[in-house]
Amino acid sequence: MVPSGSGPWAGPAASSWRCTRPRRSPRATPPADAAAENTGAAAASAPAAHQDAALPPRSGGFSPAWPLDSVRFGGLFSWKQLPHHLQPNREEPSMSSSRRSSKSGAQVPVTAWRSVAMAAALCVSIPGAAADLSYLQGLLDATPEGGWVQVNTTAFSSAWASPAEGGLSPGSYSNPATVVTAWSSMAWDSQRGQLQLWGGGHANYMGNEMYLWQGTDGTWTRGSLPTRMTQYGSTSTFFTVDDASPQSAHTYDNNLYVPVNDMFVTFGGAAFNSGGSFVVRGPDGKPVPAGPWMWDPRKADANKVGGVDGSGYLPQTLGGNMWTNQRGNWVGSGPGPSQIETATAYRTENGKDVIYVTSDSNASGWQSLYRYELGDVRAGEAGRFNRVGVSWYAPAFQSTAAIDSHNGLFVQTSAVSPNWAGLSVWDLNALPSDGAGSVVDCTFTFDQQSDRCLFDRYITLVDATGAAFEINRQHGIAFDEASGKFFLWDGRDRGTVWATEAEFTTDGALDTIWTVVELQSTTATQPDGDFSVNGIESGVLGKWLYVAELGAFIALDQFDNTTRDAAVWLYKPMTAPVPEPASAALLLAGAGVLVAWRRHKAAALR
Repeated sequence: MVPSGSGPWAGPAASSWRCTRPRRSPRATPPADAAAENTGAAAASAPAAHQDAALPPRSGGFSPAWPLDSVRFGGLFSWKQLPHHLQPNREEPSMSSSRRSSKSGAQVPVTAWRSVAMAAALCVSIPGAAADLSYLQGLLDATPEGGWVQVNTTAFSSAWASPAEGGLSPGSYSNPATVVTAWSSMAWDSQRGQLQLWGGGHANYMGNEMYLWQGTDGTWTRGSLPTRMTQYGSTSTFFTVDDASPQSAHTYDNNLYVPVNDMFVTFGGAAFNSGGSFVVRGPDGKPVPAGPWMWDPRKADANKVGGVDGSGYLPQTLGGNMWTNQRGNWVGSGPGPSQIETATAYRTENGKDVIYVTSDSNASGWQSLYRYELGDVRAGEAGRFNRVGVSWYAPAFQSTAAIDSHNGLFVQTSAVSPNWAGLSVWDLNALPSDGAGSVVDCTFTFDQQSDRCLFDRYITLVDATGAAFEINRQHGIAFDEASGKFFLWDGRDRGTVWATEAEFTTDGALDTIWTVVELQSTTATQPDGDFSVNGIESGVLGKWLYVAELGAFIALDQFDNTTRDAAVWLYKPMTAPVPEPASAALLLAGAGVLVAWRRHKAAALR
């Protein structure tokens, strides 16, 4: 350990010490700093963004079906055969073997780097003692690798507030179960060892209270009470009565915990009733954009509303002033037009909280990538919010994302029925910069070349036999810092998960085909919720996270109307390496079949 403030990986100023960033050989890079209860009628009222849509044609006659292996953007792909209007007037960034490794790169035992990841998580960010996770660790110790264990000791419904306590009265949009079932996500508070669950929204739930699940003892608790809502004229828009807290919303994959600031962040999505983005009242009383909103866990109080005094359903209820609206508190372009069905991922950079978030317009599926670097929120310090990338090859609806911290890749699920089912990837090592170390907004238009924006890369997923593996709109994705692999879970086959990792060609370029390995549960007890209700894919989405302190994944099962619970589960990954894609394929399909198939596929893409 070294004092904070020294070196490029310095921790936050509030902390006296930080972990040094370990180094390892290629393919073994260390971790970075570290619905739906909808009825048919409700489903019919959902915005078009919730439905599969035909892909719009791209401008300039440039189709997403362009041969992918012949193009490379942002330091990942070759500029050969790129349309002239998109060819930058600069040399292609080099791909050093220290950052990009071939499929034959060296490996480091997963057990060693799982310990590194856990240690890094304990000292990366915030002052104060780490949460006591001995309860969870004990359960994990008794769980076989590749297996699941249910860890909540009380039901989710036990944390709901009755009307006498300040909760909503029975009626329309008053069922807190839809905080789980309606396109929702959660965050893991690494300082307190708790899940932060916030959502509802649109045609599902009006309440905007925070729910907390305590990893110290397995209990569900509440972080606040709901705020009253008021309608804007005769429109579908509703405000919170005090404009000091957000409307409830579908959150998709847009909830996070930022450890340097020690706060919860939500970008929302489809807000209550309107199905639009967050708004507050402007000076003239009309709606103006709001958010992202940040919630302070240090102010959590089960008996207070998140906003000001008197804004709850009981007039005597006190306010906790827990929320802050960050709209406009930044330098740069700010967020895109909508976070409906978009995704986020987090990492620390130079001791700062940094969020990467996608944004869409009119549910087009062609999202832009933004980078949001937070300042000291409690001190009112402005952050930086910049558009850094555009999607060109991999459209996405209802997606989830994670960052491969070993290779610096933002990876997002890309599921657009019926033709697209894989991953979209942006290389974060080539962010647009002012040349002095600051990230800046990229520039891009369809009628002139641009060398400032990152471009996405479409990744085809195949199983060990070479058959297509289809991402669906229910998958959650999380990155295992220890193994360097992505783990996907959608709940369709109970506790079965799938592992994949970034694959590179022998010259260090990102391969366009990644192999997925199926990992069936080694325990009989495992999640069994159905995340597709009445034909509506409300999805796992952001209810599947990696917890570095435990070296395990945490998942929230679908709400069960019988038990009135949304079970919390831990998944314990293998410490022995997950079979390498090539090895698994050779075992199952035979070396000759695999090699012939891959050569045929590569030739077809060229």
